[in-house]
Amino acid sequence: MDDALLHKARILIVDDEASHSDLLSDVLHINGYANIQSLCDPRGVLALMLEWQPDLIVLDLNMPYLDGFQVLELISSVQGEGDYLPILVNTADDTTEARQKALSGGAMDFLKKPFFAPEICLRITNLLRVRLQYRQILDRNRVLEEEVQHRTQELEGYQLELREAQLETIERLAKAAEHHDNETAQHTQRVALHCCMIGECLGIEETEANLLRKAAPLHDVGKIGIPDSILLKPGVFTSAERKIIQRHCVIGADLLSGGHSDLLKIAEDIALTHHEKWDGSGYPHGLSGQDIPVHGRILAVADVFDALTHARPYKNAWSVEDAVTEIKKQSGRHFDPDIVEAFLSLPHQELL
Repeated sequence: MDDALLHKARILIVDDEASHSDLLSDVLHINGYANIQSLCDPRGVLALMLEWQPDLIVLDLNMPYLDGFQVLELISSVQGEGDYLPILVNTADDTTEARQKALSGGAMDFLKKPFFAPEICLRITNLLRVRLQYRQILDRNRVLEEEVQHRTQELEGYQLELREAQLETIERLAKAAEHHDNETAQHTQRVALHCCMIGECLGIEETEANLLRKAAPLHDVGKIGIPDSILLKPGVFTSAERKIIQRHCVIGADLLSGGHSDLLKIAEDIALTHHEKWDGSGYPHGLSGQDIPVHGRILAVADVFDALTHARPYKNAWSVEDAVTEIKKQSGRHFDPDIVEAFLSLPHQELL
């Protein structure tokens, strides 16, 4: 450690004998220490500590008003956790009891009066070296903490940008699927809102319900991979064409697979399973019951209700009453009964 830095340390001498304080101050000045203050009345220790913030205290024990042990207690009461303020007791009371009581009370070292100048200077220097090294470690830790906080803020900003880019990509995929199909953007947005409302009725947490609402518009993204000649055909599909159409579930899941975010994982589940049926008669894998992810089961109800209540090139719109009746009829067959029950509690006219 640089001696110039060491000699700038602030040393407080607390001793009711002015002659002793003056002698120690002279010795310390001779040895290069310049920042020294003396205090004859121990009652002023706390005020001076807070104002001047010494790096080391040389403390007598036998003093009027407050003895050294009481001063140690006062100092300890204002010390923060992890603070390191070395205290060297220099006293005429060299009994074992006094030594043990002082050291257990917070003193770091103990010397008997009268002091031997070279020894007390070495003791003070060693204590100050530890004190300053401790301060340097605290300063380095503070710099590291600020750097970590700065990097964390940068990372959070990057993650926010990444989420925004991810959402934008998802929205563009959903729009691409809409342009490739005869369904409207309003359809996907309505289905997304219905899914969120059904999820909330089922007790899904708000965060998950919002993810479901953002992921739902991608349920038919796989139709991007279906030829227009089949997808936009106005008439009835042949058996072969229907099998090709059904591939959109797997295509959509493949497009969304490999994502690490909860949003993409939900979107992948929805794309793959929204045509599965509770009784196992759906596609693409014939899953049944609880084996179908809950997000896919929710979207199945919302998707069918919206499809029934809005006109398509191959059919007229159903009334809300007829659509609700059909949903109830398919409970336990096409749809999860619990999800149907949640759906039935919604204001259906507002879902149009």
